[in-house]
Amino acid sequence: MKKSFAVFGLGRFGTSVANALMSQGAQVLAVDSNPDVIRKISSQVTCAVSINVCDSEAVKEVGLDNIDAVIVAMGESLAASVMTIMTAKELGVPFVMAKADSDETAKIFLKVGADKVVFPEKDAGILAARKLLYDNFIEYFEIERNLGVAEIMVRPEWAGKSIKELDLRKNYKINVIAVKNGNQLASEVNPDEILQPDSRLIIMVSDSSMKKLK
Repeated sequence: MKKSFAVFGLGRFGTSVANALMSQGAQVLAVDSNPDVIRKISSQVTCAVSINVCDSEAVKEVGLDNIDAVIVAMGESLAASVMTIMTAKELGVPFVMAKADSDETAKIFLKVGADKVVFPEKDAGILAARKLLYDNFIEYFEIERNLGVAEIMVRPEWAGKSIKELDLRKNYKINVIAVKNGNQLASEVNPDEILQPDSRLIIMVSDSSMKKLK
């Protein structure tokens, strides 16, 4: 059964999330107060609705009862975001993620019921900085403060050696959770597998351990 999501706020972040979810086969309900925005995205999502996002009754009527998760992407509208988070949790939505633009806003969202808060602009800046600092750095996803999952290219000196031989956990304080060769992703890591020059590693790493990858 397809998972269903509701995205409130269709700025750049909300639209990107909605499109990404659709591309993965999910059902997406897009909600925004601007009718023009809804018209533009209506053909790209399962359903698109224009409502007054500051009206809790209007939010209840869009049909969140059977939604698996709600994404609140209205970072510029604190009141609308808070109301939507509270209404979604009141209706029993299992998971609510909200976009915030400051630590203070994030604290408010978490206090009123958000399960996770993201900082798109801040995260984009951190990602750009890490790509500049680490030549083999491709992607990074923060799990919690000081801990994340990263995708890195195999360093030249690692090629031709096995994970076991390199002993990455001891020497770099990183845990390899998957190896990617071309389009093939092996989630069961073979410690004796010889790494290729174009191999990519999916690793779990802390910020302090990241410095060892320079």
